[in-house]
Amino acid sequence: MSTDIIKSPTRKAERLHHSQDRIEVLSFSEGTTPKKKTYSDSYFQGPKEKTLEDFEELLKDANPLQDEFLTEEEKQHPWRQPLKLYYLVAVAAMGALIVGIDISLVSGAQIEYLKHFNVTNTNITGLLAAGTTLGALVGSMFSILLNDWIGRRGSLFIASVWSIGASIWEALAPSWKMLLAGRLMLGVSMGIISSTVPVLLSEAVPTAIRGAIASLYQQMVATGIFIGYIVDVIFVNIDEIGWRLMLGATMVPALIESIAVPFQVESPRWLIKKGRIEQAEKVLLSIRLSSEHALRDLVLIRKAVEEEKKMTENKNLYAELLTVPALRRELFVGILLMLFQQFCGMNVFMYYVDYMFTDLIGISDKKAVLASLIAGFTNAVFTLPVYWIIDKYGRRSLQLWTFPIMCAMQVLALFSYYGTKWVNFGLFMVAVFIFIAAYSPANGPVPWVYCPEIFPLYVRAQGMAITTFFNYLFNFVVSYSWPDMLQKLKAQGGYGFYAAAIAVGWVLLFFFMPETKGYTLEQMGMVFEHSLGEIARYHWKCGIRNIRKLFGLPTSSEPLASPYNKKLNLKMHGVEE
Repeated sequence: MSTDIIKSPTRKAERLHHSQDRIEVLSFSEGTTPKKKTYSDSYFQGPKEKTLEDFEELLKDANPLQDEFLTEEEKQHPWRQPLKLYYLVAVAAMGALIVGIDISLVSGAQIEYLKHFNVTNTNITGLLAAGTTLGALVGSMFSILLNDWIGRRGSLFIASVWSIGASIWEALAPSWKMLLAGRLMLGVSMGIISSTVPVLLSEAVPTAIRGAIASLYQQMVATGIFIGYIVDVIFVNIDEIGWRLMLGATMVPALIESIAVPFQVESPRWLIKKGRIEQAEKVLLSIRLSSEHALRDLVLIRKAVEEEKKMTENKNLYAELLTVPALRRELFVGILLMLFQQFCGMNVFMYYVDYMFTDLIGISDKKAVLASLIAGFTNAVFTLPVYWIIDKYGRRSLQLWTFPIMCAMQVLALFSYYGTKWVNFGLFMVAVFIFIAAYSPANGPVPWVYCPEIFPLYVRAQGMAITTFFNYLFNFVVSYSWPDMLQKLKAQGGYGFYAAAIAVGWVLLFFFMPETKGYTLEQMGMVFEHSLGEIARYHWKCGIRNIRKLFGLPTSSEPLASPYNKKLNLKMHGVEE
């Protein structure tokens, strides 16, 4: 069969990939792929309870990055886990609340602090709102060193204590410059949290529920946004100090986090990387179903860490992401997702929605804050379906279905400035709520789920650090530029800009974003071994075929030769599915 489209590598290459359900290694030469072994319940059975030595012997030939290890009990009852594990998940999620709550608190607080400090310069207005994202750029990069030095638990503790200090600083700020300093400080801790929490959850949570837990971070950010709007409603009528109480409220989840973190276990994977095997064993015994599950995972993690060390020895991993073509394509798609997560305009609504209602639509401060509360509730509720639909319908499909809705709502918001006050208010409310309902289960969580799936294990931390950095960079640009955009383009021009950006984003994602739903890691590896041009041509052909089907026009029944058609792709590589 012709391989003009599919060009297999001619040299052996090992690419370690991470997915929601398991870790495998893709090791292929011309037309070969490794065989997967399945370790079922049989290795748990026997006349006596298995010891660590037993599992080391049983799994000595196992490939922790490829083989299947889930028992039937884990598959049928994945959520039957120890309370200690759920405590870890809850404490980690509290960190995401800190990130979310600030987004909405500043929306309500800025109505008053801009008046209090007599701020009229649009650049200062944007800088005060976006200051946390600027600090998060520093925090997200510093977190790599901090996580390696003191671990995930230590990083979360420092970030939570730092958040307490930053919140108090904001609440007591005597000038806008001091307020900006406090927001930059808070941003540093937010960057550490957003880089640490997803890694901790992926390393500590059992394979069977790792996929669902991967979406928890975005859900808790959305919940934090909603809680922040509740705080805004509580303090909006308190003159002079209301905005200070709003900004100071961030210290509440941070205080809870700082008290709870010391009682949380450390990541077992980090402990093993540091050679603290006995501690890792104790941790796994406390967060796994049984001692045998814990010992099995201890052996597998040790083997995986050893493999990772071999892969990373004498390599500049950041350089790998730029020089290895497949990794460069993965990085491009990851940054593309982060770009349009921000340039759809969601954080413009989140940071400035109260200001939009009061200054642009013309309603009172109290009504504006109440309307914002409804927007926050919409965000929290519509993030919930992601647990069920992201694996059912796929990441790519969710993006392509929801982008047109978001674009239409930006256009509707554009037209909410040409009628009477209450007609404008009604149109704007509809635009904001439908926009949020479309964003929350798709463009919100999808980038955070998709990026860890496509990066190989040995550069996953570096890949995620870079994409997280760009996410905060784009967030800063969007948040900082909005007040100036309002002054120069008016609100209508701003909404038109984001409508156009969403349209461009849909086109780029249509051509360049492969689907990861239902693909094993070796199949994903095959997709990104091909050029972006080949992937784009295939998506174009698929689009034309679907349009012809929609209008009842004849189409070929032959499968498209591509890097994206699973069965044909495997067959062309000489692999049986």
